[in-house]
Amino acid sequence: MTPSLQTKNSNNKPFVLIVEDNLRQSELIASILNETGLYQILTAGNGEEAFIKLADYERGFDFLSNKISCILLDWQMPKMHGEAFLRKLREKEKRSPFKRHIPVVIITAYGDNELRMIAEDSTLGLASAYLLKPFDEAELLQVVKRIVIDKEGEIMRELLVEQRSRWLKEYQKSLKE
Repeated sequence: MTPSLQTKNSNNKPFVLIVEDNLRQSELIASILNETGLYQILTAGNGEEAFIKLADYERGFDFLSNKISCILLDWQMPKMHGEAFLRKLREKEKRSPFKRHIPVVIITAYGDNELRMIAEDSTLGLASAYLLKPFDEAELLQVVKRIVIDKEGEIMRELLVEQRSRWLKEYQKSLKE
């Protein structure tokens, strides 16, 4: 199991869970977020480890929303890949009317449209953001801040869908011309 990378004296800071099988990538993301001093960072090497972390931070006997404010999710991982993790997470969240979806940011090296459409699928509860590796540090920090500090995870999910819708309309229009 990948160790947790946490900041000192961080009792009141929100938790961000990094689910990434590449240790160097996980450490890089943790380092970037730790530099802000705003978050407590948890790490997991795959989806199975992530569910163990989520269980460690559940509230109200897993009846209420989790203490983890945001999940940064790699898509291609061993044991449990991103899609399987996201499906299982959303199924668990649907079991309680008192749970809100934990915002998920997909960070992947794969930019194909099929994968992105899966990430934006409303049956999966959608992702709040989708970042391609290598990602821009400023963009990562902005996305996490908007989700965790500004509480805009839902808005970002809607914008992601709207962006996809605009792209499809433009694409269909270009096919007709």
